[in-house]
Amino acid sequence: MQVINRDETSTVRRTRRLMGPWGVIIVACWIVLGATTAMAQESVGTVTASVTMCRDLNGRDTVLEKVVTHRGHTKDKERVVVETYAPWIDADRLELNRRVRRVTTVTLDGSQIVEETEERNPASPSEPLRVVQRSVTTVRSSGAASYVSERQVFELDVNGRLVLVRKQSEATSHN
Repeated sequence: MQVINRDETSTVRRTRRLMGPWGVIIVACWIVLGATTAMAQESVGTVTASVTMCRDLNGRDTVLEKVVTHRGHTKDKERVVVETYAPWIDADRLELNRRVRRVTTVTLDGSQIVEETEERNPASPSEPLRVVQRSVTTVRSSGAASYVSERQVFELDVNGRLVLVRKQSEATSHN
């Protein structure tokens, strides 16, 4: 089995293309709307795609998995969404079977990371993705050169509710 990896990266920025006589009006509306919706925190993002392929028994290249990573950040937040596509029911078509969303927020005394994992229900593949795990990590200052890190992990119980399954706390000092 031969595995071929292909990576692609693109950068997406807020830009508008001016076309025809309506371009000036579109830009004017965009400037007015942009000024009222926090242009100070303009978002810049990247999209990265990675495809893993192999040859099947007939010698054709087939896709085993495609991972698309969306990154965006503003002044005090970073958002990362990792989507994993794989052949699910129909081998010729890729379907979204896992999504991980991570939001990192910077605060005055530290940071907070919220990560949610969504997956397909193997017993019912026609249903949409559902959240199966959520973790919240908080790092805050507790002195001149020390930090406290707290992590809570929630997972689905038998009734389909997210319940706390793990809680960790760690203190770090840089003396």
